[in-house]
Amino acid sequence: MKEKNTVGIGRLQSFFDAGTFVELGAYICRPGTEDQAEGVICGYGSMAGRLVFAFSQDSSLMKGALDGRHADKIVRTYQKAMAVGAPIVGFFDCAGAVVFDGAAALAGYGTLLRTVAAASGQIPQIAVISGTCAGTMASVAALFDFTVAVKGSGHLYVSSPTQVGEEVGTAAYAFEHGNAAVLADGEGEAIAAVQKLLSYLPDHAAHGIPALSTADDPNRAVPLGDRSTAKEALDVTADAGSFYEVLGGYGSAVTAGLAAFGGVSALALAMDGALDLSAVKKMRRMLTTADAFGLPVVTLVNCTGLAANAAEEGELAAELAALAKVQASATTPRVTAIVGDAVGAGFIFGSCRALGADLVLSLPGAEIAALTARSGVAFLWNDRITPETSRESLEKEWRETVATPERAAATGEVDDIIAPAELRARLVAALYMLADKGREVRL
Repeated sequence: MKEKNTVGIGRLQSFFDAGTFVELGAYICRPGTEDQAEGVICGYGSMAGRLVFAFSQDSSLMKGALDGRHADKIVRTYQKAMAVGAPIVGFFDCAGAVVFDGAAALAGYGTLLRTVAAASGQIPQIAVISGTCAGTMASVAALFDFTVAVKGSGHLYVSSPTQVGEEVGTAAYAFEHGNAAVLADGEGEAIAAVQKLLSYLPDHAAHGIPALSTADDPNRAVPLGDRSTAKEALDVTADAGSFYEVLGGYGSAVTAGLAAFGGVSALALAMDGALDLSAVKKMRRMLTTADAFGLPVVTLVNCTGLAANAAEEGELAAELAALAKVQASATTPRVTAIVGDAVGAGFIFGSCRALGADLVLSLPGAEIAALTARSGVAFLWNDRITPETSRESLEKEWRETVATPERAAATGEVDDIIAPAELRARLVAALYMLADKGREVRL
Protein backbone atom coordinates (compact mmCIF):
# COMPACT_ATOMS: atom_id res chain seq x y z
CA MET A 1 0.00 0.00 0.00
CA LYS A 2 1.52 3.31 -1.05
CA GLU A 3 1.97 6.18 1.37
CA LYS A 4 -0.98 8.55 1.19
CA ASN A 5 -0.68 12.21 0.39
CA THR A 6 -3.04 13.31 3.16
CA VAL A 7 -2.13 17.02 3.21
CA GLY A 8 -2.73 17.49 -0.50
CA ILE A 9 -6.04 15.62 -0.46
CA GLY A 10 -7.25 17.52 2.60
CA ARG A 11 -6.39 20.83 0.96
CA LEU A 12 -8.34 20.01 -2.20
CA GLN A 13 -11.29 18.60 -0.28
CA SER A 14 -11.47 21.92 1.56
CA PHE A 15 -11.31 23.78 -1.73
CA PHE A 16 -14.05 21.92 -3.60
CA ASP A 17 -17.73 21.62 -2.75
CA ALA A 18 -18.22 18.84 -0.20
CA GLY A 19 -17.97 15.35 -1.68
CA THR A 20 -17.17 16.45 -5.23
CA PHE A 21 -13.38 16.04 -5.44
CA VAL A 22 -12.23 13.28 -7.81
CA GLU A 23 -8.53 12.40 -7.80
CA LEU A 24 -6.61 11.74 -11.02
CA GLY A 25 -3.47 9.60 -11.24
CA ALA A 26 -3.76 8.45 -7.63
CA TYR A 27 -1.42 5.48 -8.08
CA ILE A 28 1.38 7.21 -9.93
CA CYS A 29 4.58 6.85 -7.90
CA ARG A 30 8.32 7.32 -8.08
CA PRO A 31 10.13 5.05 -10.57
CA GLY A 32 11.28 1.89 -8.79
CA THR A 33 8.92 2.33 -5.84
CA GLU A 34 5.48 0.98 -5.11
CA ASP A 35 4.88 2.52 -1.70
CA GLN A 36 5.56 6.21 -2.12
CA ALA A 37 3.17 8.56 -3.91
CA GLU A 38 4.38 11.53 -5.87
CA GLY A 39 4.36 14.78 -3.89
CA VAL A 40 1.42 16.21 -5.83
CA ILE A 41 -2.32 15.46 -5.85
CA CYS A 42 -4.35 16.24 -8.98
CA GLY A 43 -8.02 16.12 -9.78
CA TYR A 44 -11.25 17.96 -10.39
CA GLY A 45 -14.48 18.82 -8.65
CA SER A 46 -17.21 21.38 -8.21
CA MET A 47 -16.50 24.84 -6.84
CA ALA A 48 -19.71 26.74 -6.17
CA GLY A 49 -21.36 24.42 -8.68
CA ARG A 50 -18.70 24.99 -11.31
CA LEU A 51 -16.22 22.50 -12.78
CA VAL A 52 -12.64 23.32 -11.76
CA PHE A 53 -9.42 21.32 -12.04
CA ALA A 54 -6.67 21.60 -9.42
CA PHE A 55 -3.32 20.27 -8.26
CA SER A 56 -1.81 20.49 -4.81
CA GLN A 57 1.86 19.94 -4.09
CA ASP A 58 2.68 18.54 -0.67
CA SER A 59 5.99 19.05 1.13
CA SER A 60 5.19 16.21 3.54
CA LEU A 61 5.89 13.69 0.75
CA MET A 62 9.29 13.95 -0.93
CA LYS A 63 9.18 17.60 0.23
CA GLY A 64 6.94 18.19 -2.76
CA ALA A 65 10.00 17.86 -4.97
CA LEU A 66 9.42 17.77 -8.71
CA ASP A 67 10.50 14.90 -10.94
CA GLY A 68 9.30 13.79 -14.36
CA ARG A 69 6.20 11.96 -13.10
CA HIS A 70 5.27 14.83 -10.78
CA ALA A 71 5.34 17.18 -13.76
CA ASP A 72 3.48 14.65 -15.92
CA LYS A 73 0.62 14.40 -13.39
CA ILE A 74 0.14 18.17 -13.55
CA VAL A 75 0.43 18.22 -17.35
CA ARG A 76 -2.24 15.52 -17.71
CA THR A 77 -4.53 17.54 -15.47
CA TYR A 78 -3.96 20.56 -17.70
CA GLN A 79 -4.77 18.54 -20.79
CA LYS A 80 -8.14 17.56 -19.35
CA ALA A 81 -8.89 21.12 -18.22
CA MET A 82 -8.05 22.46 -21.68
CA ALA A 83 -10.08 19.73 -23.40
CA VAL A 84 -13.28 20.60 -21.53
CA GLY A 85 -12.59 24.33 -21.08
CA ALA A 86 -12.39 24.68 -17.31
CA PRO A 87 -10.23 26.78 -14.92
CA ILE A 88 -7.27 25.32 -13.08
CA VAL A 89 -5.99 26.16 -9.60
CA GLY A 90 -2.53 25.21 -8.37
CA PHE A 91 -1.49 24.97 -4.70
CA PHE A 92 2.30 25.36 -4.65
CA ASP A 93 4.30 23.64 -1.90
CA CYS A 94 7.52 22.38 -3.46
CA ALA A 95 11.13 22.37 -2.28
CA GLY A 96 12.51 22.18 -5.82
CA ALA A 97 13.57 19.43 -8.20
CA VAL A 98 14.65 15.91 -7.28
CA VAL A 99 18.37 16.63 -7.57
CA PHE A 100 19.43 13.03 -8.19
CA ASP A 101 17.24 12.89 -11.31
CA GLY A 102 19.38 15.55 -12.97
CA ALA A 103 18.32 16.51 -16.49
CA ALA A 104 15.13 14.43 -16.30
CA ALA A 105 13.84 16.56 -13.42
CA LEU A 106 14.92 19.77 -15.13
CA ALA A 107 13.08 18.67 -18.27
CA GLY A 108 10.00 18.29 -16.05
CA TYR A 109 10.24 22.01 -15.29
CA GLY A 110 10.50 22.77 -19.00
CA THR A 111 7.46 20.64 -19.82
CA LEU A 112 5.47 22.28 -17.04
CA LEU A 113 6.44 25.79 -18.16
CA ARG A 114 5.44 24.99 -21.74
CA THR A 115 2.08 23.57 -20.63
CA VAL A 116 1.19 26.51 -18.41
CA ALA A 117 2.26 28.97 -21.11
CA ALA A 118 0.10 27.19 -23.70
CA ALA A 119 -2.94 27.47 -21.41
CA SER A 120 -2.32 31.15 -20.73
CA GLY A 121 -5.15 33.28 -22.04
CA GLN A 122 -7.23 30.16 -22.77
CA ILE A 123 -8.41 29.02 -19.34
CA PRO A 124 -8.18 30.96 -16.06
CA GLN A 125 -5.19 29.89 -13.95
CA ILE A 126 -4.86 30.83 -10.29
CA ALA A 127 -1.84 29.96 -8.15
CA VAL A 128 -1.96 29.66 -4.37
CA ILE A 129 1.42 29.90 -2.65
CA SER A 130 0.58 27.81 0.39
CA GLY A 131 4.11 26.55 1.05
CA THR A 132 7.51 27.02 -0.55
CA CYS A 133 7.57 27.97 -4.23
CA ALA A 134 11.23 28.32 -5.10
CA GLY A 135 13.56 28.59 -8.07
CA THR A 136 12.03 27.68 -11.41
CA MET A 137 8.74 26.76 -9.73
CA ALA A 138 8.37 30.48 -8.91
CA SER A 139 8.47 31.14 -12.66
CA VAL A 140 5.76 28.54 -13.18
CA ALA A 141 3.54 30.35 -10.67
CA ALA A 142 4.32 33.70 -12.31
CA LEU A 143 2.74 32.44 -15.55
CA PHE A 144 -0.64 32.10 -13.83
CA ASP A 145 -3.22 34.87 -14.24
CA PHE A 146 -3.43 35.57 -10.50
CA THR A 147 -1.32 34.50 -7.53
CA VAL A 148 -2.60 34.32 -3.95
CA ALA A 149 0.16 34.20 -1.31
CA VAL A 150 -0.55 32.86 2.18
CA LYS A 151 1.02 34.80 5.05
CA GLY A 152 3.35 32.77 7.22
CA SER A 153 3.38 29.53 5.26
CA GLY A 154 3.79 30.93 1.76
CA HIS A 155 7.31 31.60 0.44
CA LEU A 156 7.94 32.71 -3.15
CA TYR A 157 11.44 33.32 -4.48
CA VAL A 158 13.87 32.51 -7.28
CA SER A 159 17.17 32.95 -5.42
CA SER A 160 17.58 31.48 -1.95
CA PRO A 161 16.85 33.92 0.90
CA THR A 162 20.23 32.92 2.35
CA GLN A 163 21.75 34.68 -0.67
CA VAL A 164 19.46 37.69 -1.06
CA GLY A 165 17.98 38.22 2.42
CA GLU A 166 15.34 36.44 4.49
CA GLU A 167 12.64 39.04 3.82
CA VAL A 168 12.77 38.35 0.08
CA GLY A 169 11.04 34.98 0.36
CA THR A 170 8.02 36.13 2.37
CA ALA A 171 4.46 36.39 1.10
CA ALA A 172 4.43 40.06 2.11
CA TYR A 173 7.50 40.74 -0.06
CA ALA A 174 5.85 39.03 -3.02
CA PHE A 175 2.74 41.17 -2.54
CA GLU A 176 4.72 44.40 -2.26
CA HIS A 177 6.66 43.65 -5.45
CA GLY A 178 3.76 42.59 -7.65
CA ASN A 179 4.47 38.84 -7.56
CA ALA A 180 1.26 38.16 -5.63
CA ALA A 181 -2.11 39.66 -6.54
CA VAL A 182 -3.67 38.85 -3.17
CA LEU A 183 -2.19 38.42 0.32
CA ALA A 184 -4.24 35.98 2.41
CA ASP A 185 -4.35 35.26 6.15
CA GLY A 186 -4.32 31.47 6.08
CA GLU A 187 -5.41 28.90 3.52
CA GLY A 188 -9.09 29.40 4.27
CA GLU A 189 -8.86 33.03 3.21
CA ALA A 190 -6.76 32.01 0.19
CA ILE A 191 -9.45 29.57 -0.95
CA ALA A 192 -12.08 32.30 -0.53
CA ALA A 193 -9.90 34.61 -2.67
CA VAL A 194 -9.67 31.99 -5.43
CA GLN A 195 -13.44 31.52 -5.42
CA LYS A 196 -13.94 35.30 -5.56
CA LEU A 197 -11.53 35.74 -8.48
CA LEU A 198 -13.06 32.89 -10.47
CA SER A 199 -16.55 34.34 -9.99
CA TYR A 200 -15.60 37.19 -12.35
CA LEU A 201 -13.93 35.01 -14.99
CA PRO A 202 -15.30 32.72 -17.72
CA ASP A 203 -14.46 29.00 -17.78
CA HIS A 204 -12.65 29.50 -21.08
CA ALA A 205 -11.68 32.49 -23.19
CA ALA A 206 -14.14 31.38 -25.87
CA HIS A 207 -17.03 31.53 -23.41
CA GLY A 208 -18.89 34.71 -22.49
CA ILE A 209 -18.10 36.43 -19.21
CA PRO A 210 -20.35 35.38 -16.31
CA ALA A 211 -23.38 37.53 -15.50
CA LEU A 212 -23.25 38.66 -11.87
CA SER A 213 -26.40 39.12 -9.85
CA THR A 214 -26.81 42.58 -8.37
CA ALA A 215 -29.50 44.42 -6.47
CA ASP A 216 -27.82 47.74 -7.24
CA ASP A 217 -29.81 50.07 -9.50
CA PRO A 218 -27.90 50.54 -12.78
CA ASN A 219 -29.21 54.13 -12.94
CA ARG A 220 -28.34 55.03 -9.36
CA ALA A 221 -27.16 58.63 -9.05
CA VAL A 222 -23.72 59.02 -7.52
CA PRO A 223 -22.51 61.72 -5.10
CA LEU A 224 -19.62 63.21 -7.07
CA GLY A 225 -18.57 66.80 -7.66
CA ASP A 226 -17.46 68.27 -10.98
CA ARG A 227 -14.12 66.54 -10.44
CA SER A 228 -12.96 63.79 -8.08
CA THR A 229 -10.22 61.27 -7.51
CA ALA A 230 -10.43 58.12 -9.60
CA LYS A 231 -10.68 55.91 -6.51
CA GLU A 232 -13.62 57.94 -5.19
CA ALA A 233 -15.34 57.58 -8.54
CA LEU A 234 -14.72 53.84 -8.60
CA ASP A 235 -16.12 53.40 -5.09
CA VAL A 236 -19.47 54.94 -6.05
CA THR A 237 -19.85 53.73 -9.65
CA ALA A 238 -19.20 49.98 -9.28
CA ASP A 239 -22.04 47.80 -8.02
CA ALA A 240 -22.14 48.05 -4.24
CA GLY A 241 -19.68 45.65 -2.62
CA SER A 242 -18.51 44.18 -5.92
CA PHE A 243 -15.00 45.63 -6.25
CA TYR A 244 -12.27 43.10 -5.45
CA GLU A 245 -8.81 44.66 -5.47
CA VAL A 246 -5.77 42.83 -6.83
CA LEU A 247 -2.08 43.81 -6.82
CA GLY A 248 -2.93 46.20 -4.00
CA GLY A 249 0.59 46.21 -2.62
CA TYR A 250 2.19 47.34 -5.86
CA GLY A 251 1.92 50.28 -8.25
CA SER A 252 0.00 52.58 -5.91
CA ALA A 253 -0.74 55.18 -8.62
CA VAL A 254 -3.23 52.69 -10.09
CA THR A 255 -5.93 50.86 -8.16
CA ALA A 256 -6.86 47.68 -10.02
CA GLY A 257 -9.43 45.01 -9.45
CA LEU A 258 -12.43 43.05 -10.65
CA ALA A 259 -15.87 44.56 -10.25
CA ALA A 260 -19.42 44.51 -11.54
CA PHE A 261 -21.14 47.43 -13.27
CA GLY A 262 -24.85 46.76 -13.61
CA GLY A 263 -24.08 43.05 -13.23
CA VAL A 264 -21.41 43.11 -15.96
CA SER A 265 -18.11 41.58 -14.84
CA ALA A 266 -15.26 43.98 -15.66
CA LEU A 267 -11.70 45.02 -14.92
CA ALA A 268 -11.66 48.38 -13.13
CA LEU A 269 -8.62 50.67 -13.20
CA ALA A 270 -8.46 53.89 -11.18
CA MET A 271 -5.49 56.13 -11.99
CA ASP A 272 -4.56 58.75 -9.36
CA GLY A 273 -1.42 60.91 -9.45
CA ALA A 274 1.62 60.29 -11.64
CA LEU A 275 2.46 56.94 -13.24
CA ASP A 276 5.66 55.24 -12.17
CA LEU A 277 7.19 52.05 -13.57
CA SER A 278 5.28 49.73 -11.25
CA ALA A 279 1.94 51.37 -12.09
CA VAL A 280 2.59 51.01 -15.81
CA LYS A 281 3.50 47.33 -15.40
CA LYS A 282 0.39 46.79 -13.29
CA MET A 283 -1.85 48.27 -16.00
CA ARG A 284 -0.22 46.21 -18.73
CA ARG A 285 -0.58 42.96 -16.81
CA MET A 286 -4.20 43.55 -15.90
CA LEU A 287 -5.17 44.71 -19.39
CA THR A 288 -3.53 41.62 -20.90
CA THR A 289 -5.57 39.34 -18.64
CA ALA A 290 -8.80 41.26 -19.25
CA ASP A 291 -8.36 41.17 -23.02
CA ALA A 292 -7.57 37.46 -23.04
CA PHE A 293 -10.84 36.60 -21.31
CA GLY A 294 -13.04 39.27 -22.88
CA LEU A 295 -13.50 41.23 -19.66
CA PRO A 296 -14.60 44.81 -20.38
CA VAL A 297 -12.30 47.48 -18.96
CA VAL A 298 -13.51 50.56 -17.10
CA THR A 299 -10.73 53.13 -16.62
CA LEU A 300 -11.19 56.14 -14.35
CA VAL A 301 -8.55 58.79 -14.95
CA ASN A 302 -7.10 61.37 -12.58
CA CYS A 303 -3.51 61.30 -13.74
CA THR A 304 -0.95 64.11 -14.03
CA GLY A 305 1.44 62.20 -16.31
CA LEU A 306 4.64 60.35 -15.52
CA ALA A 307 6.60 60.37 -12.27
CA ALA A 308 10.21 61.46 -12.80
CA ASN A 309 12.54 58.82 -11.36
CA ALA A 310 16.15 58.48 -12.51
CA ALA A 311 16.35 54.86 -11.32
CA GLU A 312 13.38 53.86 -13.49
CA GLU A 313 14.17 55.93 -16.56
CA GLY A 314 16.04 53.12 -18.31
CA GLU A 315 13.00 50.81 -18.27
CA LEU A 316 10.14 53.28 -18.50
CA ALA A 317 10.06 53.88 -22.27
CA ALA A 318 10.09 50.16 -23.05
CA GLU A 319 7.36 49.44 -20.50
CA LEU A 320 5.19 52.29 -21.79
CA ALA A 321 5.64 50.88 -25.30
CA ALA A 322 4.54 47.46 -24.05
CA LEU A 323 1.46 49.02 -22.44
CA ALA A 324 0.64 50.90 -25.65
CA LYS A 325 0.96 47.67 -27.65
CA VAL A 326 -1.52 45.91 -25.35
CA GLN A 327 -3.95 48.81 -25.56
CA ALA A 328 -3.65 49.14 -29.34
CA SER A 329 -4.26 45.43 -29.94
CA ALA A 330 -6.95 44.83 -27.31
CA THR A 331 -10.36 43.85 -28.64
CA THR A 332 -12.33 43.76 -25.40
CA PRO A 333 -14.77 46.65 -24.67
CA ARG A 334 -13.07 49.65 -23.04
CA VAL A 335 -14.75 52.66 -21.49
CA THR A 336 -12.85 55.62 -20.03
CA ALA A 337 -14.09 58.36 -17.72
CA ILE A 338 -11.87 61.37 -17.00
CA VAL A 339 -12.84 62.46 -13.51
CA GLY A 340 -9.92 64.73 -12.57
CA ASP A 341 -6.68 65.31 -14.46
CA ALA A 342 -5.76 63.72 -17.79
CA VAL A 343 -2.44 65.37 -18.53
CA GLY A 344 0.18 64.28 -21.05
CA ALA A 345 0.89 60.57 -20.71
CA GLY A 346 -2.00 60.35 -18.26
CA PHE A 347 -4.40 61.08 -21.11
CA ILE A 348 -2.60 58.88 -23.63
CA PHE A 349 -2.14 55.78 -21.48
CA GLY A 350 -5.37 56.29 -19.59
CA SER A 351 -6.99 54.52 -22.53
CA CYS A 352 -7.72 57.30 -24.99
CA ARG A 353 -9.68 56.82 -28.21
CA ALA A 354 -6.48 56.88 -30.27
CA LEU A 355 -5.28 53.77 -28.39
CA GLY A 356 -8.56 51.93 -28.80
CA ALA A 357 -11.00 53.12 -26.13
CA ASP A 358 -14.56 52.65 -27.35
CA LEU A 359 -16.01 55.56 -25.40
CA VAL A 360 -14.44 58.45 -23.46
CA LEU A 361 -16.53 60.45 -21.00
CA SER A 362 -15.50 63.44 -18.91
CA LEU A 363 -16.76 65.22 -15.83
CA PRO A 364 -17.16 69.00 -16.32
CA GLY A 365 -14.34 69.89 -13.91
CA ALA A 366 -11.72 67.65 -15.51
CA GLU A 367 -8.44 69.09 -16.79
CA ILE A 368 -7.25 67.69 -20.12
CA ALA A 369 -4.03 69.03 -21.60
CA ALA A 370 -0.51 68.22 -22.72
CA LEU A 371 0.95 69.95 -19.65
CA THR A 372 -0.22 70.72 -16.15
CA ALA A 373 -1.25 74.34 -15.51
CA ARG A 374 1.94 74.90 -13.53
CA SER A 375 4.20 73.51 -16.27
CA GLY A 376 2.23 75.15 -19.07
CA VAL A 377 2.59 78.60 -17.54
CA ALA A 378 6.26 78.03 -16.73
CA PHE A 379 7.12 76.93 -20.28
CA LEU A 380 4.76 79.01 -22.39
CA TRP A 381 3.36 81.96 -20.44
CA ASN A 382 6.19 82.88 -18.11
CA ASP A 383 6.73 86.14 -19.99
CA ARG A 384 3.17 87.19 -19.12
CA ILE A 385 3.89 87.36 -15.40
CA THR A 386 3.97 90.97 -14.26
CA PRO A 387 3.30 92.82 -11.01
CA GLU A 388 -0.32 93.02 -12.15
CA THR A 389 -0.59 89.41 -13.46
CA SER A 390 0.34 86.66 -11.02
CA ARG A 391 1.43 83.13 -11.82
CA GLU A 392 -1.61 81.85 -9.95
CA SER A 393 -4.00 83.86 -12.15
CA LEU A 394 -2.33 82.54 -15.30
CA GLU A 395 -2.58 78.95 -14.05
CA LYS A 396 -6.27 79.56 -13.43
CA GLU A 397 -6.62 80.93 -16.96
CA TRP A 398 -4.81 77.86 -18.33
CA ARG A 399 -7.29 75.53 -16.62
CA GLU A 400 -10.26 77.55 -17.83
CA THR A 401 -9.16 78.01 -21.45
CA VAL A 402 -6.52 75.47 -22.48
CA ALA A 403 -7.28 72.41 -20.33
CA THR A 404 -11.06 72.19 -20.58
CA PRO A 405 -13.10 69.09 -21.45
CA GLU A 406 -14.91 71.21 -24.04
CA ARG A 407 -11.70 71.66 -26.05
CA ALA A 408 -11.06 67.91 -26.00
CA ALA A 409 -14.67 67.23 -26.96
CA ALA A 410 -14.45 69.71 -29.86
CA THR A 411 -11.75 67.54 -31.46
CA GLY A 412 -13.70 64.34 -30.83
CA GLU A 413 -11.27 62.96 -28.26
CA VAL A 414 -13.98 63.13 -25.57
CA ASP A 415 -17.38 61.72 -26.54
CA ASP A 416 -19.46 63.49 -23.91
CA ILE A 417 -19.22 65.76 -20.88
CA ILE A 418 -21.68 64.47 -18.33
CA ALA A 419 -23.26 65.50 -15.06
CA PRO A 420 -21.33 63.85 -12.20
CA ALA A 421 -24.44 62.22 -10.77
CA GLU A 422 -24.94 60.35 -14.07
CA LEU A 423 -21.50 58.73 -14.21
CA ARG A 424 -22.55 55.27 -12.99
CA ALA A 425 -25.57 55.15 -15.28
CA ARG A 426 -23.50 56.18 -18.29
CA LEU A 427 -20.74 53.64 -17.58
CA VAL A 428 -23.28 50.83 -17.19
CA ALA A 429 -25.12 51.90 -20.34
CA ALA A 430 -21.83 51.89 -22.28
CA LEU A 431 -21.01 48.36 -21.13
CA TYR A 432 -24.49 47.16 -22.09
CA MET A 433 -24.10 48.80 -25.50
CA LEU A 434 -20.70 47.16 -26.05
CA ALA A 435 -21.78 43.70 -24.87
CA ASP A 436 -21.68 42.25 -28.39
CA LYS A 437 -18.50 43.98 -29.51
CA GLY A 438 -16.45 41.70 -31.72
CA ARG A 439 -19.24 39.23 -32.44
CA GLU A 440 -20.15 38.74 -36.07
CA VAL A 441 -23.46 40.38 -36.92
CA ARG A 442 -25.39 39.00 -39.90
CA LEU A 443 -28.02 41.21 -41.49
